[in-house]
Amino acid sequence: PRQEGALTSTSSSSPWIPPFLSVSPSHSISVEGDDVLARWSDGLLYLGNVKRVSAFKQCCLVRFEDNSEFWVLRKDIHSSLNMELLCHYCHSGCLSCYHPECHTPTIEPEADSDSWICRQCVFAVATKRGGALKRGRFARLMQFMKLRLPYQLSSLDWDPQHLTNQQQCYCYCAGPGEWNLKMLQCGSCGQWFHEACTQCLTKPLLYGDRFYQFQCSVCTKGPETIQRLPMTWVDLAHLVLYHLSLCCKRKYFDFDHEILSFTNENWDSLLLGALSDTPRQDRCHNLLNALNSHKDRFVSGKEIKKKKCLFGLQVRAPPPLTSDSHANKLNIALGDCKCVYASILILVCFAPTSALCHCPARGELGGQSRVNQSVASWRHRSVPLSPAQEKGERSGPQHLSDIFFPFSSFFLKCSQVNSSL
Repeated sequence: PRQEGALTSTSSSSPWIPPFLSVSPSHSISVEGDDVLARWSDGLLYLGNVKRVSAFKQCCLVRFEDNSEFWVLRKDIHSSLNMELLCHYCHSGCLSCYHPECHTPTIEPEADSDSWICRQCVFAVATKRGGALKRGRFARLMQFMKLRLPYQLSSLDWDPQHLTNQQQCYCYCAGPGEWNLKMLQCGSCGQWFHEACTQCLTKPLLYGDRFYQFQCSVCTKGPETIQRLPMTWVDLAHLVLYHLSLCCKRKYFDFDHEILSFTNENWDSLLLGALSDTPRQDRCHNLLNALNSHKDRFVSGKEIKKKKCLFGLQVRAPPPLTSDSHANKLNIALGDCKCVYASILILVCFAPTSALCHCPARGELGGQSRVNQSVASWRHRSVPLSPAQEKGERSGPQHLSDIFFPFSSFFLKCSQVNSSL
């Protein structure tokens, strides 16, 4: 069965990879034992080690620093066949090189080759748990790069509910995702976007919270727009129980010590609109009444011969929206990436995210990488959890999302996009 937050399923069926997302044979391909950075379903990168490679499925089995293992699509893996060599020459940047037409967005002729930073490095620095950076140079660069997607939205194959696509391609970063795990759906194009990649949030998302009217930067052709939708006490109780069930891996929760306590502690972060003015002493009655009066959503402990103060969800699913209509798909005209291969370097990315002075030894995932002091000032203030910690499992070493090194080949060779797409 698929686990929450998993990058890709471990089933035998292989997801189809379109030409514009596939890895060309000449591209740097990971082999067993390689240290890689894998993009997780939350939009962030995590350090791992390749244990198995499936050429047929176009994916790799990656063991992360907390010893959890998941299959990851090659499109979501950033690696290098010679990381030691790259680190030796990477004192001032990641040295990833692009033809102007191959980068998204297209590199302008007047771009400063001494200070230009690629899309991957910008996202590595700007993305963080709770929402991307809103101020500073990297925030401005991220906003500019988010005006175009690095893939063709019209070529994705969606399920009938428009919740998942076959290519496992979401957001501005083209990474994997789980729609119910802190993602926002654009009301115009229908695509889902990671919390970590959005710059419009004022408070972190809860799992399953879809009570937002959101429009992405591609559709607005500018900054994202977001508006909180009204919620009822039933919606609030459902949302809190769903969030707790994913965080704690349990079905039943004590009303006073867990449900009400969590609600009161996060009252301001819930952005409840009209409900936010409810006095603290009245919240208990309203929540309890919602839990007891909606048997179709909630189950009480007394119904299963347990304590009556325990409550859980009848079905572990996010709360439905008041008007749960599917978003209309918007065919975004993204220019085909036409590349003429050459043996010259067009533009080099100079970013502080890659100046690792030491590469982790192969297989030694427990050790912490040493970071050049010149990079320390660029590190994120908040360090996200590792994949297993996000799922409530055992703790692991420090997550390295704030010191990403985009292990890519020296050239990004883009595949010709089929004219029928």
